[in-house]
Amino acid sequence: MKQLVKSRNAEQIDFEELGFQTMLETGDETRAKPICALKLHAYEESLRPELSKLSSEIQQAKNRAQALHCRLYDRPIPVNDAAMLVRSLGARVLLVLAVLAGFASLAGNTVLFYLFGFDLSTTLLLAAGTTALPLVVGHLAYEKIVARHRIAETVVIVAAAALCLGGLVQLGQSRRDVVDKAAANQTTSSYVDENPPDNSVEEPLTPQPGSESKSRQTLGRAMFIILMAADLMLGLLAGLLTRMRTDEDYAAWHELKKISETVIALEKTFSEQISSIEIAKVRCMAGILRAKNIYSKRRVPYHQLLTVLMLFLCAFARASQAQTIRRYEGILIDTSGSIGKGNPNSELFREYLLSTKKLLLTEPPNSRVWVSTISTDSFGGVSEILKGWTPDAHGVFTDDLNRARHQLASSFETKSSGMSPVSAGTDIFGGLWSLKARFESAPNADRSQAIPKTIWIFSDMMNETKNFPMPDLVAIGPEQMFERAKANGLLLSLEGYRVYVYGVSTTGLTPQTWAAAKKFWTIYFDAVGAELIIYSAACDGAR
Repeated sequence: MKQLVKSRNAEQIDFEELGFQTMLETGDETRAKPICALKLHAYEESLRPELSKLSSEIQQAKNRAQALHCRLYDRPIPVNDAAMLVRSLGARVLLVLAVLAGFASLAGNTVLFYLFGFDLSTTLLLAAGTTALPLVVGHLAYEKIVARHRIAETVVIVAAAALCLGGLVQLGQSRRDVVDKAAANQTTSSYVDENPPDNSVEEPLTPQPGSESKSRQTLGRAMFIILMAADLMLGLLAGLLTRMRTDEDYAAWHELKKISETVIALEKTFSEQISSIEIAKVRCMAGILRAKNIYSKRRVPYHQLLTVLMLFLCAFARASQAQTIRRYEGILIDTSGSIGKGNPNSELFREYLLSTKKLLLTEPPNSRVWVSTISTDSFGGVSEILKGWTPDAHGVFTDDLNRARHQLASSFETKSSGMSPVSAGTDIFGGLWSLKARFESAPNADRSQAIPKTIWIFSDMMNETKNFPMPDLVAIGPEQMFERAKANGLLLSLEGYRVYVYGVSTTGLTPQTWAAAKKFWTIYFDAVGAELIIYSAACDGAR
């Protein structure tokens, strides 16, 4: 009989959640029910092969049970269930007795081979083989000889009992010798070195030659007889147990009992699978009703409909007004070869792009933003990667702002996908001039107010142009470098600007060089009127 395997579904489905989500997506019960019905039908079809297999196994088991039932009960003298129960209990008792006899035989054989000096593994192997031999021989002898003659079976049992009794008697004799010897040893005189107080001299103990050897021989004979009885009973019990288990009526009755238990388990599994379909239907409907209840709570009362419409129209009217810019923001990304160090897929450069995208996704409302690059000629030799703006936001109405942010980030991601750090120079001053020109050229609806201006720079901040090669000028110190920049006309007015510098890589630089470059830019932005907010080697630019 096959072992019963519990039902298993490759895909566990929460039908209540399915009905709930379907109702939320469709918003209509008449459309949600057919969708759920199709899912339920698919689930039912997925169970069909397993149900068919279970049904076939149940039918086969019932057919076998019916055949055995007819064999046992549909005859002139039907089987006696009480007698079969007694036989089953007797078989268990015989099994326990056989195990005990086998343990006794195995223990004796193990001690025997251990005393002969064999190692542990060899001792266990020989003991197991020696124990198995009387088991096999005794079983065959019982089947072929003893079982056919009741007198022979009685003789074997009487012989085993006599051997066991004789062994116990010999063992008792050995115990008596040991006790007598222990009592004799307790009569010794004082063991002090001085003479006894009464100056008497005891007679030496008369030795009893052979007493210890005799005890050992008695013990050996006792163990031999007991082990013989154990081997004899082991074979007899094995034969009795086999004959009892192989009786046709008992074997059929025992198999019928197992099949009946299997049928009960199979039918239970079958019922669980059938009921799971109905349960799935009920849960799916519960999910739909739960979603309907949420929809009913979301409905706006008719007397509030006008207010909602007025708020919507006001929000739409504000969104349709001309854009109002209250903030300028520029982002410079260094694309020079010093960033990539010969690697077009530089990890540092990719972090520049990722940080820029994060800034665009958090762009404040009413902002105009430009994204440009730092290359050999950052003023006249490049065009901006991206320019755009963000609308106003009113309280919780931020859908337009979020849409604008995602459009800016998506457009930047598309346009920057082909960028790589391969430019031959690094014109940081040109990038600053470029953003200043764009800020001042942008349309401004209210020029009477000062608009905050912010510049984000992702660069190693090592300007490499013909008139200002910073790697060659670092040795003269930050103050002299500033004087050189001033003499070359590289100072521009950035009054009121806020500058954030990220990604100032330390790769290939000494601590002195990195610190000198930072000191130079601090002096420079202070001189041109800008506020250097941060100068960091990290790339995670955050507002």
